[in-house]
Amino acid sequence: MLAALLAMPAAAAPSEHEQAVARLAAELGALDADASLGGLARLERLQARQALADARDARRRDREHKLALASVRIETARLAAEAELLADQAAQLDRERDQIMIEASRLEAERARRESERLRLQALAREEALQRELELAEADRVAAVEAAEAETAQARKLAAARAREAELARKEAELAAAIAADDIADAAPPPVRREGGKQVYTLAGNAFGSGSASLTAEAQASLRALAGLLSGGGKVTIEGHTDSQGADDANRALSQRRADAVRRVLEEAGVAASRMRAAGKGESAPVADNASAAGRALNRRVEIIVN
Repeated sequence: MLAALLAMPAAAAPSEHEQAVARLAAELGALDADASLGGLARLERLQARQALADARDARRRDREHKLALASVRIETARLAAEAELLADQAAQLDRERDQIMIEASRLEAERARRESERLRLQALAREEALQRELELAEADRVAAVEAAEAETAQARKLAAARAREAELARKEAELAAAIAADDIADAAPPPVRREGGKQVYTLAGNAFGSGSASLTAEAQASLRALAGLLSGGGKVTIEGHTDSQGADDANRALSQRRADAVRRVLEEAGVAASRMRAAGKGESAPVADNASAAGRALNRRVEIIVN
């Protein structure tokens, strides 16, 4: 499949789309050629190849989204392969560590037997033997600390790889929703109310998945419709709100991520970034009683305030 993607007619210069497809194919080929990652992340590689094929055959209006999705799939495959490699290496280190500890235990038992015999035969050497034991214990402690630090560093690398995978998954979900939003015709902007001289558009909590900051395709289409109404001047404040369930810090962080997601869609739809400010309010500004499910549903919202 990669050979077919790379094949270009000799008589005609490749188009910009074909060049982009060729670059992605080269990235995937480089991943497949990496001997250290061979045989890893098979499913992710298959998904990357399928996404690349979709990008190659995409209609003109879908090409940009399909290329972006293929790029994310290829990067996901690379990160998944690296994560599997790190996991294999970590397992090997664990096995080696266990072997070292077993051998150290055996040596320690042998050392104790000899020391007991030496103390029995020569009481005058007790102080010297004790000093040697202290030195050995210190060496064991230093070795244990170094091993723990190595394990911690490895765990941090794995955590970073998983965090990058999660971020790529979020971007992939946003791209998929954006592609789906393109097919939604005649979307209406969110409901609006007036407060003084301000217009307040309210995006309900069901615009996001449960506990997620990824907008649904319908919500993205609605925000694009709203962007057409914000072509004039004025400041736009985007406030994320949650209900009272869960920890305060977690609710505030989730509301900030949701407000940022709304800001990104509006910016991509043409609203100048300099006009917008996004803030996560968490559960601090309810509009209904959190004691009922209906009230909590009303409190889960994002408000777009236009001055």
